[in-house]
Amino acid sequence: MTVTYSGKVAHMKKLIPLLLSVAMILTLAACAGKKDDIGFSDQTRKAVTDFVTLYGKNSPNYQENSYVVSDFDNTTSIFDITYQAIVYQLEHMAFAMDAHELETALAVGLDLNADQNADWIADITTAYSHLWDTYGPFTAAGVDEETQKAMQADPWWMEFATKMRAFLYHVEDTTPEEVNYAWILYWFTGMTQDEVYDLFYRSCSEKETVESEWITWTSPKEIESLLGVIECAFQNGVSVTQDVKDMFTTFHDNGIDVWICSASHLDGVRAAVDAFGLSDCVTGVIGMTQTMENGVYAPSYDYENGYAWDNLGGGNWQPSQYPIHALPGMEGKVTAVENALVPRYGCGPLAGFMDSSGDFNFCTEFDSMRFVICYNRANRKITEGAGLIAVLSVYQKDTLGYDLASANAAGDTYYVLQGRNENGLRTMRPSNETIRFGEKKPQLFANKDNEKLLQYAIKNSMSTSDFLNTFAIATPADDPSNLLGIDYGHLETYRGYHSVSADSSAELQPAA
Repeated sequence: MTVTYSGKVAHMKKLIPLLLSVAMILTLAACAGKKDDIGFSDQTRKAVTDFVTLYGKNSPNYQENSYVVSDFDNTTSIFDITYQAIVYQLEHMAFAMDAHELETALAVGLDLNADQNADWIADITTAYSHLWDTYGPFTAAGVDEETQKAMQADPWWMEFATKMRAFLYHVEDTTPEEVNYAWILYWFTGMTQDEVYDLFYRSCSEKETVESEWITWTSPKEIESLLGVIECAFQNGVSVTQDVKDMFTTFHDNGIDVWICSASHLDGVRAAVDAFGLSDCVTGVIGMTQTMENGVYAPSYDYENGYAWDNLGGGNWQPSQYPIHALPGMEGKVTAVENALVPRYGCGPLAGFMDSSGDFNFCTEFDSMRFVICYNRANRKITEGAGLIAVLSVYQKDTLGYDLASANAAGDTYYVLQGRNENGLRTMRPSNETIRFGEKKPQLFANKDNEKLLQYAIKNSMSTSDFLNTFAIATPADDPSNLLGIDYGHLETYRGYHSVSADSSAELQPAA
């Protein structure tokens, strides 16, 4: 029997520079959108322009401590840099562990008496031992081209690569986020910071030029194993669009710092910033932090000594003085920003950029948040944070009639839903609808439940605050308090919309 894994499933003297910066973004956006189906939507372009006008360095509202925070995977980039890096790692056998060390790393955080985890690890390490004896020892640099060709023709490589890649899906499906978010880091055990950076840099550089594609690996039936034949399908290709680069550059040029806060490996995010040409506009990064022992990474998460990193430019980085003390996903992203950025700036972020439940908390809880772009994955249900934001974005635009200024005047964050085309070399679309990978028709919502929630909000004239505070908590359809008769929400607890007042010191005065 073959088991298939395919995953779960950002006065005239003063006015002239301002006009120039606004003209720059409009010109760049227009260039990016020469084809009818490419580029930011008019709503997004207007919101970015309005944001710079209201809060950039030439505005009387400008604060010198202004910054924005963007997620990376499927937000700054289209698709996921870690998913691409581990495929690259498997293709090149870029590992810094022997079989025993791999076995130890894969078991961290998992119950070996449940979910066939012990069988998965046994099959993987058996195949890895065969490959190590034949083509190893392996290093973080990977094998040479000749060895790679011979190795990939060997059934033992397909046995290892398929089950290793599928095991990630398995771990994601069977463990809570705090386990599986950290677990993927342990593939990089034994590597130095520079080696992880180099691995991600090579992967991003290679995968950026790959058109979106499905790849399917199948473990060989002729190899006897505990699990039998496993089939694993995954996406290939990852990139950052010119629209996002131009937006970040516009923020930077208008005195607004740009930070990345990602649930990918810190060194991988640093590498992606450099590989995708963002180093001139990104101030620094927050990422997942792995414990280091004797100069190399160990298979554990570092909650104590993991720092935000400052971008010095030209591929040069250094740790900041602020540890994050968090796993930067969901509530942990709020904690990471509170620990690493609020002490630095004395306030919370002005804008956020998101795509998933992992970004929901930081994009809704900070009362400093004026503007959020939610990149539409078109598969986010109302049992997911981004599914709620997708509905709220449409509601704010079409029912409340918000633009950035009116939303902010009402005390609200302005949420914008930005569509994209996930096919080919991946682009933004001038729409809030997305063409999903492998599809041809644009799609606004995941399903009819999103539309039902939208109609409820319209009928009940809900405020943004009421909407988020009501629907963020996971509420089954049969719960007596359920308002829709369908499942909604995704959090067990929620501090609430605009609940975090992140002023660690006296507010800075407006810039002269």
